[in-house]
Amino acid sequence: MKIAVVGLGKLGLPLAALLAVSGNEVHGFDLSSSQRDLIKSGEFDFKEPRLNEFLLKSQESLLISDSISEAIKEVELVFVIVPTPSLPSGEFSNEFVVNALNEIGAAIRGSANKIVIDIVSTVMPNSCEGELSAALEMSSGRRIGKDLGLCYNPEFIALGSVIHDMEYPDMHLIGQSAEWAGALVESALKTITRREVPARRMSLTEAELVKIAVNNFVTMKISYANMLYQAALTLKDVNIDTVTNAIGLDSRIGTKYLRAAAPYGGPCFPRDTRALSFLYSELGLTDSLSEATDSANKNHAAFIAKYIKQNTFGDAKIGICGLSYKAGTQVIEESPGMAIGLLLAEEGHEIRFWDDEEATPFDSERVFHPENSAESLVSSVDFVVITRPLNDAKEIYEILGKFKKPYLDLWRQG
Repeated sequence: MKIAVVGLGKLGLPLAALLAVSGNEVHGFDLSSSQRDLIKSGEFDFKEPRLNEFLLKSQESLLISDSISEAIKEVELVFVIVPTPSLPSGEFSNEFVVNALNEIGAAIRGSANKIVIDIVSTVMPNSCEGELSAALEMSSGRRIGKDLGLCYNPEFIALGSVIHDMEYPDMHLIGQSAEWAGALVESALKTITRREVPARRMSLTEAELVKIAVNNFVTMKISYANMLYQAALTLKDVNIDTVTNAIGLDSRIGTKYLRAAAPYGGPCFPRDTRALSFLYSELGLTDSLSEATDSANKNHAAFIAKYIKQNTFGDAKIGICGLSYKAGTQVIEESPGMAIGLLLAEEGHEIRFWDDEEATPFDSERVFHPENSAESLVSSVDFVVITRPLNDAKEIYEILGKFKKPYLDLWRQG
């Protein structure tokens, strides 16, 4: 297939590379000229696993364009993967999606070529049927119908495993303006998966609701396990893993994501949960679950900080081991390590950190003081909290034993 990918960021670039190595002719565009030049040069070193390998393999089939009009020329499908930042209200902003659709519409204006525009960026319910379809029709002078299709196809992926998650998804979620449009998107996605994947095709608004609802259900499950973790730590003689493993044996519940640990974080879970709360508010409905989940997640960070404070002396130096929100990425957006560290800093503790992914905080000099190794971290602090799974947990446990330092491993990796 001839496909364009508009937006070559943390999600768009892996998708473009994966489509290209899977036999498609892919034209990529990003607003950042430096990003385009970097990809063209072949001298990149992206941290996302397997991305560099796939980009090198796809150099002949992944063509980087310097404009949207050039990228979408003669293609049959356009994936739009641009930022939809959260507003203070929790709502997602469609500004960058609208801008992209305006340029795409202008480029196809007057053309009779059959084409599908597929929005991958997470948007609020009613966006595609409302603001986004209006922008596309206005800029193109064409009606969405038999020759112009609009789809919504958000990905369920995590940074640090983007390519794997695209190859082995649980499902393909496709909101479609028409059957033929959804079928085209599904056929493109089938070229990159490595097993049979169920597809669920539905209306655009239904798919928009599914996306944020799925992530909110997961965050509720995480928060439920963390609620029990607080009870286990307070009761002292309770093994939280024994408790959650038993609960998960009930087939109505299951063990996946029922692991008590750190607060959830990253660029998707927190904001999708808040977006669902915003939606309910806009609809005039009472939203107790998503609001409670967001509140419980913040409370869990506060509980962990309080627990650490209660188990250290007044001005103890605290070491944060694992600052990025998960293994395999340097992203610190809403990371548990950042949240817990900031709360402890407010209580007067000096915060030092080490991260095996080389993540760096935004304000390292004022609050977070870096150490260049796990041993340096442990030797320089009075208490260590391990906030996420580590690439080599055995090493940190050996170092903790060597220096006989008290610690709290929220993931119990020892």
